[in-house]
Amino acid sequence: MCQGQGGISAGLEEKPSIAITEFGFTDMGAHYIREFLEREYEIVSFHANGVGDMAAMEIIPQGSFRAFVDLVPGAFSEYLLGGNRGNSGPNRLDIASELSIPYILCPGGFDIISCGPLERKDSKDTLWESRKLAERKLYIQEHPRVQARMSVEEMEYIASSAAERLNRYHHKERVKIIIPLRGFSSLGVEGGPLHDPESDKMFTDTMKKRLDPEIEIIEIDSDINSKEFAAAVIP
Repeated sequence: MCQGQGGISAGLEEKPSIAITEFGFTDMGAHYIREFLEREYEIVSFHANGVGDMAAMEIIPQGSFRAFVDLVPGAFSEYLLGGNRGNSGPNRLDIASELSIPYILCPGGFDIISCGPLERKDSKDTLWESRKLAERKLYIQEHPRVQARMSVEEMEYIASSAAERLNRYHHKERVKIIIPLRGFSSLGVEGGPLHDPESDKMFTDTMKKRLDPEIEIIEIDSDINSKEFAAAVIP
């Protein structure tokens, strides 16, 4: 599905490039995607934090890539809700809006919100109080790095907002949404600290309801870090 336009000419020394976003909670999924693609393509990775996303927003629209695998667009949801990774702002999902290359959107990171350091919990912090984060499932890597689980209502809001952005895209026929039904990150899988299949299902159901039918949605009965999911992303 992440198929470039045209074949690779024999004798060319330089491989065509594919861009991918990723972060630690999708590292195996990104690894498998690279493993499948690296023989024919040069894979350029953007770390899905504020700096990495801003670099992607600047570089990808310049037209140097054969395709864009947006494995972790989670900065968009973080912007909507006030998380730490939301520095790239409201236009995060507009990166590929006018490009004619294949654009593969996956919901990596849409299930969590970065809300550290932990000290914010007891300091009347606006985000923690408004979102009632202390009452949720939390994953504490260390005091500066804390992830909270997105609620059902937030997942509906994220999906609606994402669909609104994607519905504005030119060349909708080259956009695909690939959803892993068994977890949007390593934290959200069964047995993981932020497992919540009801919230994930709300995201999927809302996207199917709100997204323009010209944009294909593909559901994979696996999690985002599996080979099965990676295989659905590649040609």
